[in-house]
Amino acid sequence: MAATLIRWHLADFLIGALGSGVVITILHDISFRITRSEFQKLAGLSVFYAATPVLLYEAYRGISTGLATTLHFTYPIIVMMIGAVVFRNRLHARQIICLFICIAGIACFYKPGQAESASGMVLAVASGFTYALYILFLGRSGLQRLHVMVVTFWISLLSATEIGLAALVGGKLILFIPWQGWLAIVGLGLFATVLALALFQLGVFLCGDVKASLLSTFEPLTGVILGVLVFHETLMPRTIAGIVLILLSTLLLVMDHRPG
Repeated sequence: MAATLIRWHLADFLIGALGSGVVITILHDISFRITRSEFQKLAGLSVFYAATPVLLYEAYRGISTGLATTLHFTYPIIVMMIGAVVFRNRLHARQIICLFICIAGIACFYKPGQAESASGMVLAVASGFTYALYILFLGRSGLQRLHVMVVTFWISLLSATEIGLAALVGGKLILFIPWQGWLAIVGLGLFATVLALALFQLGVFLCGDVKASLLSTFEPLTGVILGVLVFHETLMPRTIAGIVLILLSTLLLVMDHRPG
């Protein structure tokens, strides 16, 4: 299972690097070249970015996906706490209210009644912690001077390299993947890595780490909506309540025009 997850993420990030590289090549007016300082910043960011999905998918092995996802999406809290304590961010009352409303909405997606392991919960929280650090350092990296696709290319390439080296050292580097798996990986790499990573980076640069982290909690909501529309899943009352709470927190947040 661990080897499968490692090769999945390795291929995903490689597809992400390839896709963003193609975009850079087509655009012509941007370059792959970066300075040594920018490379060091991107390398540091890639460590946190690569660790996040590996930790989360490992958490899925020990606990339910609902609980793991709920614990992972505590990262807006971590962003706020570290930002306030370490970086002296000023938190506005509206942001704090939105945070609690959003967390209540995410909690509605958790389905109780399944056996959970302590290690799985620790891994899920750790994935939220690494993602929060990625968001915070990204917002303070000064990399907005680079084209967003250049940032996406280097983070994807460096993340793939790090996971590949870790797998090679651990003896878990397995390159064979069925063709059905490659189709899924290509889709994941293009949409979840190239498009999502680029847009999220742009969002952090434009509206700040706190707002970007809170607005990104639309992810579980989107999953529920797609489940209903595509897979004809049934909406439970608590799920509807969660959707309403997340939408409310987002509406209140975007009405706040202050930066951060």
